[in-house]
Amino acid sequence: MTTPSDVSKASNPKPHSHDDADARFAPTEQHCTVAGYSTRFLTAGSRHSVPVVLLHDGAWGGCSSVTWGPSIPTLARTHYVIAPDMLGFGGTDKTVFFDRNPYDFRIEHLIQFLDAVGIEEPVHVIGNSFGGSVALRMLATYATSQRIRSVVSVAGTGGPWRTPLAMSNLGHWDGTEKDLQRIVALLVGTGPAAERHLGDRLRWASEPGHYRALASPGLEIPAPLQQPRPADLWPVHLSGCMTPVLLVAGTDDLLLDPGWTEHLERVLENCTTEWMDCLHSPNISHPKDLSAVITSFLTGIDHHDHPTAARNAFPTEPKNRADPSQTRT
Repeated sequence: MTTPSDVSKASNPKPHSHDDADARFAPTEQHCTVAGYSTRFLTAGSRHSVPVVLLHDGAWGGCSSVTWGPSIPTLARTHYVIAPDMLGFGGTDKTVFFDRNPYDFRIEHLIQFLDAVGIEEPVHVIGNSFGGSVALRMLATYATSQRIRSVVSVAGTGGPWRTPLAMSNLGHWDGTEKDLQRIVALLVGTGPAAERHLGDRLRWASEPGHYRALASPGLEIPAPLQQPRPADLWPVHLSGCMTPVLLVAGTDDLLLDPGWTEHLERVLENCTTEWMDCLHSPNISHPKDLSAVITSFLTGIDHHDHPTAARNAFPTEPKNRADPSQTRT
């Protein structure tokens, strides 16, 4: 087990703003070993503040700094920000598992990561796209839900309700900057901000092992070995969950069905939805606007509860709830 003293620090990544206030809250890059896996993460803000865990998207080149870099300085003014690279992404080991869904092994790694860096109190978990889906899936299991104060899912559904455009366009990349620009346009559109973002994403998409980690789950299996996938009952796993959840949806999102939030609102007991005039990733295209929405939500919860109080996601451990580890998405 890694202890906080085993964490190694590196120099600050290049700040995303020349504003002096942003520079004071620029993230520090660190590395630690979690259950044998080298794990890269960013931290910013005061360790005495309520911790916030940021989870990145799952597109090519997704990682903590690419997805959340523009938002971290603002969020760090009020909270202690921790942004890990999940398994298979960024500077974390390029490890994937083919005998289980893409969420469970990453959730296990994230919980072990929190233990490794000494975070014992419940945390706010904020994710974009795939990261938002991971955050919601963390609520679906009683044990992990007890580690969470709240969830903010920015265009993350938990898996389903993706548009045909998303299904046909996000899963392939030919390795060139031009083709990655196609994917970035689906996430945030075009313009100077998208161009700056493209360079960062290309850098991390080019990391050794990353392409194989993302492409290999789509490898076609010979017909004699194919098995039917178990039905995924999502989001029934969230029924009865009392943890505060904020869903952030883009009015112009090309990648998710327009009614995706309604499916989650029906089962979540304490859910709020915020619509923004944006595409799929306002954390990249509109970081200040999104950070203001998130900060308002988080501080409202912090002022209501004691910082170390568990959110009691489920009043008692649920019985006979569908096991999300048996689903494949």
